[in-house]
Amino acid sequence: MIGKRLRKGATIGMIAPASCTSLENLESAKKNLEGMGFKVILGESTKSQWFSYAGTDELRAKDINDFFANPEIDAIICMRGGYGCNRLIELVNFEIIKNNPKIFIGYSDITTLHMAIQRKTGLITFHGPMAVSNFSGEYNLNTYENFVDVLMVEHENYKLKNFSKELGILCEGEAIGEIVGGNLATLIATLGTEYDLEYEGKILFLEEVGEPTYKIDRMLNQLKKFKVFEKVSGVILGDFRNCPPASEEDMPLLDVFKDYFLGINKPVVYNFETGHSEPMLTLPLGAKARLNTSEKRITILERVVR
Repeated sequence: MIGKRLRKGATIGMIAPASCTSLENLESAKKNLEGMGFKVILGESTKSQWFSYAGTDELRAKDINDFFANPEIDAIICMRGGYGCNRLIELVNFEIIKNNPKIFIGYSDITTLHMAIQRKTGLITFHGPMAVSNFSGEYNLNTYENFVDVLMVEHENYKLKNFSKELGILCEGEAIGEIVGGNLATLIATLGTEYDLEYEGKILFLEEVGEPTYKIDRMLNQLKKFKVFEKVSGVILGDFRNCPPASEEDMPLLDVFKDYFLGINKPVVYNFETGHSEPMLTLPLGAKARLNTSEKRITILERVVR
């Protein structure tokens, strides 16, 4: 399933399924989205706080259900990540989502929702910029332009290529499959549950922020124990910002990657510019794609909006 593409004048609903933010950040993001030519409806969660969360689990889940059900809302953008989606996932009404497919975009802790929506409904969702995290204050134009290109243009197929950073290659080859995944720590928290992904033949995308390399190693090792790397057809490693060794004895990040992915006999790339990065690419999750290391880009092979 795919949602209808964004158009100027479309109504974007902003929700906050995870952590809260300040009113100043919220108003700045709303103003910028309106300046891009969209109407904006704010969920109650965006203006709420319960401890570090943007309101109670019930309130945050209600915004998700209500905004998918609301025919006046054309697309849903998450306010920010943080933590909280794992607490409310049982309260999400996936029948409402299945019956009202629309663009849903976010990243980081929002990975829980991406995974569950994909598993329960088959809707293509988008690992991409969030309202406050990326569009408050002065926002990155490259992030915005790719966001617009992916969500407002009805491509039959299109290429996603890094803005400036060299795409690294750990293993050569080509893979074709649906892109799945997101934030590494959030994905790990879902392993073995009813919201976990089906990995067979898929292209696995992973990103992370602020974790020392021994924790990255621990999480990759857990995926290895679940035989995820045996099942997937290829791996895209996105931005791993601020993930240094915790001590002089610890492995550098690239060595951790090499230890898990060298020699797995399927294409693996790293430094793909999406994740907790600026600029960031908007990546459609659940879409059929081709990963070809000789091209140094990801080609999306189907329409992701209608």
